[in-house]
Amino acid sequence: MSTNQQRIQGWRGVRAQLPYIPRALRLVYDASHGMMIAWALLLLIQSVVPVLTILFTRDTINSVVALVEAGWDPALMNDTVGAFILLASVQIGGEIVGSIMTYVRLVQSERIRDSISREIQEKSVSLDLRYFEVQGFYDLIHRVRMDARLRPQSLLENVGTTVRTLLSLLGMIGLLISYSPLLPLVLLIGGIPALWSIIRFSRKLSVFRLEASPQERRAGYYDTLLTERMSAQEIRLFGLARHYLDKYADVRQHLLTARLRLSKGKILADFIAAMIGFVMVVGALAWMAARALSGLATLGDLGAFYQIFRQGQGLFNGLMASAGEIYNNMLFLEDLFTFLDLTPALPEAEVSAADSTLPLLQAIEIQDVSFSYPGSTRQALQRFSLTIPAGKIIAIVGENGQGKTTLMKLLCRFYDPDAGRILWDGVDLRELPLGPLRRSIAMLFQTPLHYMETARHNITVGDLASSGAQERIVRAAAAAAADAVVDRLPQGYDTLLGKFFGGEELSVGQWQRLALARAFVRDAPLIILDEPTSAMDSWAENDWLARVRDHAAGRTMIMITHRFTTAMLADRIYLMRNNHIVEEGTHGDLLLRNGVYAQSWHEQMRRADESPSEQAIFPPAQADSPPS
Repeated sequence: MSTNQQRIQGWRGVRAQLPYIPRALRLVYDASHGMMIAWALLLLIQSVVPVLTILFTRDTINSVVALVEAGWDPALMNDTVGAFILLASVQIGGEIVGSIMTYVRLVQSERIRDSISREIQEKSVSLDLRYFEVQGFYDLIHRVRMDARLRPQSLLENVGTTVRTLLSLLGMIGLLISYSPLLPLVLLIGGIPALWSIIRFSRKLSVFRLEASPQERRAGYYDTLLTERMSAQEIRLFGLARHYLDKYADVRQHLLTARLRLSKGKILADFIAAMIGFVMVVGALAWMAARALSGLATLGDLGAFYQIFRQGQGLFNGLMASAGEIYNNMLFLEDLFTFLDLTPALPEAEVSAADSTLPLLQAIEIQDVSFSYPGSTRQALQRFSLTIPAGKIIAIVGENGQGKTTLMKLLCRFYDPDAGRILWDGVDLRELPLGPLRRSIAMLFQTPLHYMETARHNITVGDLASSGAQERIVRAAAAAAADAVVDRLPQGYDTLLGKFFGGEELSVGQWQRLALARAFVRDAPLIILDEPTSAMDSWAENDWLARVRDHAAGRTMIMITHRFTTAMLADRIYLMRNNHIVEEGTHGDLLLRNGVYAQSWHEQMRRADESPSEQAIFPPAQADSPPS
């Protein structure tokens, strides 16, 4: 955090941020170049309206005074009416331009937001999973999602306001010089305190937002626990509502206290700046009034002078405020461009139907692989080796934390090993194109997503190219024992699922069967199933076991499981302990060896006599992840 604070302090920091201005404006132009051109033209028109208003106001007042002094001479009436018409035309024209500008800004804002959101989304899905293991990444993306996607538009508005204000201010200064060359200096001195307040507050606010990111994310987490459906049951059953309501309130109070402390200083500084400006206005008006009383200025001059000086002071303060906002936006834009400039450690590529699958004819060889998650000192795998023959069904069993799920992530190349290598028919995975490699793998994740879409979509996301192939969808559903689930839905495959959009809710086991169908719909030579029957009852599991061998025929299937009945389906079973394979063989072979597997089996059979529903080899595992 100290690095972030250092980047904000001093003019050195300002110079470091300057390159973000043209880059941000380029983003804005690319998103809405037509509207940006229209916006610039309207901005120029708006910049001359205040100057014309003051000039025509002065002429109108002087013409009215002259008309009254001439006893309403008809010859002067036309001049007075003309002056009023010009003043009214400028005012009406300014309102019309303002209305058009409001529409242009609305269209421009929506296009820019959509464009930048798209860039953020595309960058996010291009990054490999290593980024998602680091807290700093979550702090960064939190700030990007909260602020940076709006900052380019805000920067454009600030730049536009600065240009418009500067042009108007130059016009006001020209008018002031006509009265006295010293008056612009008075205007400048009156605005310096406001500039000091703005820059000082902008720096402090930026430091606050950087330091507050973790706390804001924590508040968001507590809010999610209290409001989302996935946590609703535990929150109520365990009586956690008051606990998390209080934790949320504590975090928000901490943030509010810090923000109010910051704002109090700005309010005081702004008040002092306003008082100094007020003294300057009063002094200038007293000087002009004295000139009017001595006959050196007209009544119109006095009215115009008040508007010039008052508006000039407002424009100068507005210019300083815009400059401060530009500075503030530059600091937040650094977050956006830092995020957009992130490069994946792996050459991420979107998997598409155009990618051909890689044949798996010999084996997958895992050779002396070691791996640690980013930010963790514990090795999830250490010098691990295993050969998986092609065309076979294998089961990997073992206690929690042995690295089984980590191994599957490496096979999918979500990560690369820190040491060792994984070969696909003798070729290192790192030498294979990523798109075709992942197209060649179908996987059931341990915690699969529940897509709040139709049952059909929940299956076809496994292979979007199959979305129009009803036969493939039905075949995959049958192989996963999900056909019975679909048959009971009101509109079958076209039934919307999940309560989020008012669809039908499924049980955990039913969702898992659809996720299995999602894996099976992909015509891939390698199928990886992480706890495929963990949410199934024994009847559903028996039905699934009867079907899965037919679907797996000719393919390689890897199952991570904690159930004997599921493991017995495999051609070969591998037992992991201490990050290594310590036993392997068929179910019968492993029982004859009387090792760890056999001891677990006999213990399970003893328990089965007492509780026939108990079938697990080891306690159900959680997905391998770095320690918190």
